[in-house]
Amino acid sequence: MAVRVFRDISSILRGNVLILFITWILLSFGENMVHRFDGIYFSALGASDVILGYMASLTFGMMALLQIPGGHLADTLGRKKVIVTFTFVMAFSMLIFAFAPNWQFVVIGLVISNISMLYQPALFSIIMDSLPPGRRAEGFAITNLSSLPALIAPAVGGYILYTMGVISGMRLGYIILFILAFTAGILRLFLKETLKKKKEERDKFAAYFKVLKNVNFRAKGIIVVGSLVSASSGMVNYFVIKYAYTYTSSLIFGIAMGISMLISAVTGIFIGRMGDSRGKERFYIAGILLLTLSLTIFIFPAAIFLFTYAIISGLGSAFFQPSNQGLIADLVSAERRGRFTGVFLFISYLSAMAFSMGAGYLYSISPVILFSFSATLSLIAGLIAIKIFIHN
Repeated sequence: MAVRVFRDISSILRGNVLILFITWILLSFGENMVHRFDGIYFSALGASDVILGYMASLTFGMMALLQIPGGHLADTLGRKKVIVTFTFVMAFSMLIFAFAPNWQFVVIGLVISNISMLYQPALFSIIMDSLPPGRRAEGFAITNLSSLPALIAPAVGGYILYTMGVISGMRLGYIILFILAFTAGILRLFLKETLKKKKEERDKFAAYFKVLKNVNFRAKGIIVVGSLVSASSGMVNYFVIKYAYTYTSSLIFGIAMGISMLISAVTGIFIGRMGDSRGKERFYIAGILLLTLSLTIFIFPAAIFLFTYAIISGLGSAFFQPSNQGLIADLVSAERRGRFTGVFLFISYLSAMAFSMGAGYLYSISPVILFSFSATLSLIAGLIAIKIFIHN
């Protein structure tokens, strides 16, 4: 069994996939060491709950607006050039966060770091292009193993904050993340371009949505469901750590998040393989429902519920993410994946932006209201997915 698993992994991790896998190890460690604690760092620099909500909304709004140009660049300039350029942009933006004297400077960092998200459609596309057609869900699950070395990252970050304080600890964390991201940019110079025929004409913004005319009902359904899942998770982005910090330490929170990552990475590979053979749809739906349950449990302010949330959300991610990516790869042809992914991410981030605007206000009234609302959105997404993939 172990030999078979090793062979399956080694048959996927080669060429572009291997290079990206290595860079994801670096980025995953740095991001999970730092970004898990952004909410309390931004608050320490003077951001109120309402401002935190607006900051999250700004982040998702920028990411949304950049996905269409990102999809265009992925299908015109090519995947590699876009990925390499904006990996370096992202790396240097981390220095702004590291030396920000107040939350206003953090906003500048958010703007520049989110510009780097132009590479997301290219990144999704190059992976889809490089994976074997019959093993895409499994392949995406295997690439998620890149998070394994980062399992201790939240605990490391929590320990740094616990010993150095929030501001000093986060500044050190962002410097470390810059070094890791810069190294990832250098490694990505060795990627091989997968786009065989580049698209020469420049379409108008609205023209990108024409890709939806050439995909089936289920592919369109993924966009609807994805936008609700994105809204659900996005609106609580900065408030998960802030709420947990009211009843536990940064170190305990970091350990819980490490457990969540472990469960997601280890179980994801087996779930991805089953999804390829038994149908990705049921795993896709199960993932959404598990994420809904985890948000509901997180409402209760106690360490036992924090760890329960971590376990169930890890399982939810293991079910949902590989199935979601695999379904897109199955349902959308290669020459349209860049533009479809751009539209998919645009609508998803736009939804997250809209709901994040009021997240800080809801949290200021009661954290229970915010997390209950988020869980409700996730439940609606699950019910719609059942209608699209089971009853049709």
